[in-house]
Amino acid sequence: MLTAEEKLCIRCRKPAARLGAKWPEGRVCRLCYQRAARTHGTCPGCGTDRLLPGLDGTGSPVCVDCAGIPADFHCIQCSAEEEPYRARRCARCCLQDHLAELLDDGTGTVSEPLKPLHEGVSAQPHSRSALTWLRNPDVRDLLSSIATGARPLAHATFDDHESPRTAMHLRELFIEHGLLEPIDRNLLHFEAWLDRILAELTDPDHRHLIKQFATWHHLRRMRQLSAGGELNWGTARAAKQDISVARDFLRHLSDRGKPPSQCRQSDIDHWLATGPTTRSTARTFVRWAVRSQHLPRVEFPYRKAETRPVLDQNERLRLLRKTLENQDIALHHRAAAVMLLLYAQPLTRIAGMRSEQISRTDDGETVVVFENQPVPVPHPFDEILQQHLADRPNMNTAANRASAWLFPGYRPGQHLHPGHLMKKLRESGIHLLGARNATLRALVLTMPPPVAAQALGYSTQITEQHAKQADNTWATYASYRR
Repeated sequence: MLTAEEKLCIRCRKPAARLGAKWPEGRVCRLCYQRAARTHGTCPGCGTDRLLPGLDGTGSPVCVDCAGIPADFHCIQCSAEEEPYRARRCARCCLQDHLAELLDDGTGTVSEPLKPLHEGVSAQPHSRSALTWLRNPDVRDLLSSIATGARPLAHATFDDHESPRTAMHLRELFIEHGLLEPIDRNLLHFEAWLDRILAELTDPDHRHLIKQFATWHHLRRMRQLSAGGELNWGTARAAKQDISVARDFLRHLSDRGKPPSQCRQSDIDHWLATGPTTRSTARTFVRWAVRSQHLPRVEFPYRKAETRPVLDQNERLRLLRKTLENQDIALHHRAAAVMLLLYAQPLTRIAGMRSEQISRTDDGETVVVFENQPVPVPHPFDEILQQHLADRPNMNTAANRASAWLFPGYRPGQHLHPGHLMKKLRESGIHLLGARNATLRALVLTMPPPVAAQALGYSTQITEQHAKQADNTWATYASYRR
């Protein structure tokens, strides 16, 4: 019978509820065993580059030979020295074999069109994560049915799948590995969202009206933008807001006992007076419905924001200092904050930046390009960007094996969602619009508005407007006067 002391893990000194191994140093819990069996490097004892599960007298990781651990971690299939995953085989070999079984076309070999997927998923650094993902029965069913030909290798296979999130991820993975033609993801996600919204509407008249509004006012324009490669997340987000508020407005009419055809000016006034200012966005829908003769002629006033939020410059500098010093904030979130607080970049533009936009000159200066000309990055903020470039997130799976995005996303081939950056920067205490306005005003106080516009990717009208609000019109700037 073990004593309470003997039941403690020799490394973390916690009760070893699950024993990982019993080594010369003592009992090692499962968590400490996994951490040890995934540590690689140069052994300080013998100088070899290999797995370092043991510890020497100073607590430094060492190889099994130097630690005297009676275990062989070499995979019996590939001979790599790794933590065993199953039957003395490493996770990578188990992943390759399991994936080959799923992608078998019925002849005992991987389906020829799916070989790039097999190679890409098998090569990802985190094999265990991929094995966990393959436990999903919907993933296994889709992969095997496509491999055998039961389902076609086409976008239509993923359109109406009963597990839309799984189907969306797999579709994007297929696109990333060249198995399907690229498709506009913003448009794809918007159409899927619209289908869900319409399905939730129980009133058939409301459903018909919202579908018409979405199709003719938003989808037609979005498809035109998509065809030119100009559809972005911001446009899709604004369309969703318009449609959501339109749905709520129709419910408001129903609550007042009126169908759309009986809407009166008093209903518009009541809608605006009894809710948040976001209700003013229903103006787009109401004006469209009036033109299309779905609503009688009513007036919907245009709401203009009374103030433009601007942070105090001292607060902006405090946020810059926090971005520089607070190591608890994820590095890629700090890099995004630099783009916002130094260069007034909108989050949609930050999220869509490519890594090639940041470079080093022959003199060692870090520069960033927003439009056409390189803009210097002052020290020490350049270190944040260079560190981020060297360690970008979400690069360890088949989803983003060689991503060109500055902020690679979780989904295959995509950058981080602007909404994710929005949430994280807000959580770090940054008022996004106030910070961007404050930064832009600070910049137009140090350079003429046309120069700021050209460097930062803004229109001259916007930078001139901020210059006027900052009491600095640069009216005598020669090139601007021309």
